[in-house]
Amino acid sequence: MNTSLSDRGTRDRLRDVLAGDRWMVIVAHPDDEAFGCGSLIAHAATSGADVTVVCATRGEAGEATEAVEPGADLGQMRAAELRRAVDVLGGRSVDLLDFLDSGFDGEPPDGSLCAAPADAVADVLLQRIDAVRPHVVIVLDGSDGHRDHLRIREAVIGALVRHEDDVWLFEHSLPNSLMRRWLDEMRILEPGTVYHTIDPEVFGRPDGEITDVLDLQHLLSVRQAAIAAHRSQKSPFERLSTELRLAFLATDHLARVPVGPDLG
Repeated sequence: MNTSLSDRGTRDRLRDVLAGDRWMVIVAHPDDEAFGCGSLIAHAATSGADVTVVCATRGEAGEATEAVEPGADLGQMRAAELRRAVDVLGGRSVDLLDFLDSGFDGEPPDGSLCAAPADAVADVLLQRIDAVRPHVVIVLDGSDGHRDHLRIREAVIGALVRHEDDVWLFEHSLPNSLMRRWLDEMRILEPGTVYHTIDPEVFGRPDGEITDVLDLQHLLSVRQAAIAAHRSQKSPFERLSTELRLAFLATDHLARVPVGPDLG
C-alpha cells in the first residue's frame, strides 16, 4: 500500500519534502522519537525540513537498563539522550515540556501528563504549534496502549483544531498485522507471560485505517544510531528476528487525520 490523502491539490508534504518545510514531532517520552518515528525525522531532515521535537516528559518513570548507575537522575539522563538522538536524526531543536512521566498504571502522580486535564495539555501544545507553525505534525497513535501516548495524541488533536493554519497531521501507527507477528515472536521468547493474554484481534491499529506507508530502509543506519543513543532504555526491537526487526524499522505506517481547515 502506498497511498496518500491529497489536500486540495497541493503537493504531498509527507513525501515531497522541500527545504524550508517545518515539521513538528510531538511525543510523550524520550526515546519515543527514535523508537517510534526516527526514520521519519531523518527523512524530513535530510530532505531539508526543519524538524522540531516536542517531548512532554523526561521519562523518569521508565524502566532503566544496567547502564544507569544507582542513584543517577534518570530523567536528566533521558533528556540528554533525547537531545543526542534528535541530533543524530538531523532534527533542528528539542522542546522539553515540564510534565512528569505518568508511568504505566496506578494513580497518576501530581504534575504528571495524565494527571493534567487534557485541555491544559492541549493549551501548552497549542502555544508551541502557534510559535513554530508547522506544515506537518507527527504523533504516535497510542495503539501500544501507553496512557501517556494516548494523552499526547488527544492533546495534539485538541490543539490543532484551534490552530488557524492548514496542517497535515499524521499518526505514526502500529498496524494490527505487524503487531500480530510481534505477539507471535514474543510468545515464543517469553512463554507463559502477559503476551499470551493480549487479544491479537484488537492489538495495534486496524490495517484499513493506514493511509500512508513509507519505505525508509535507506535511513536504517541513522535510525539505529539514534536508538543506540538511548542507553538508559532497552530497545523493543533487539530480540526480534531480523525479518521482523526490519519490518518495524525500515517501513513506517501512518494514518492521516483531518484537523483544522481540513474539516472545512
